Amino acid sequence: MPKSDLTISLNEVLFYFTRAGFGVKAPIGVSEDFARSNIWAAQNGFDPSECSILALDNLDLKKSSLSIKFEKNSESSHLFCTEEKVLSSLEASVSCVDWIEFNGLDGELKISNVDCPFLIIASLGASQCSGVKASWTDQDNNSFEVNFIDDVKWEMISSSEASIELSHYADVYISSLDAVKSKIQNGNNKIFNLENEKLKVLNNGVKVGEKWPEIYEYFSRCLVKSSAESRASGAGAGLVDTD
Repeated sequence: MPKSDLTISLNEVLFYFTRAGFGVKAPIGVSEDFARSNIWAAQNGFDPSECSILALDNLDLKKSSLSIKFEKNSESSHLFCTEEKVLSSLEASVSCVDWIEFNGLDGELKISNVDCPFLIIASLGASQCSGVKASWTDQDNNSFEVNFIDDVKWEMISSSEASIELSHYADVYISSLDAVKSKIQNGNNKIFNLENEKLKVLNNGVKVGEKWPEIYEYFSRCLVKSSAESRASGAGAGLVDTD
């Protein structure tokens, strides 16, 4: 199934992306959360392979790290990589949701030098966070703001026509929706309704484009290569229906 321009199901998103995360040696729990985030992205009309390939590539090439540390002072909280690398959005997204669940929306959270900010957004959405604001300015000086109005409706404001899923390398700020006013003046505004978008996906499936073969490559690392030894240990399908 390595071709591009395929249509897959949401269950296949969960199946392939969990194993793609595991293929770059992310822990299984982080990989499962990564896949659920990609389901949310797909439900909102985004190509999950486009959203995720850079994060997987960075881990595979050791340009990013899952190593993360949390610090807090009287005014704000901070998540950052403990190594001299970019912070992987696979780990940053999980830690961000954990911070909200533990702290509520008390104060602001800064997540430093994240490779793929949209995966944090997808994780917040998949976790049904509401009343949350996320904002950042990326390496290309494109600014984005996402407001989770409730667990169904969310708003994206951007300073340019750049695609939010292709926004890379930024400090991401998380706060209560009412705590900070928008810093983007006269920006592009779009409202998403998850229920409407989800229905389209259920009817039409999830379209994956040119990055899909690379996702499949990471997935395929979890496959057991066929050999006499692997078959003897139970790998692969049976020879008859009753095996």
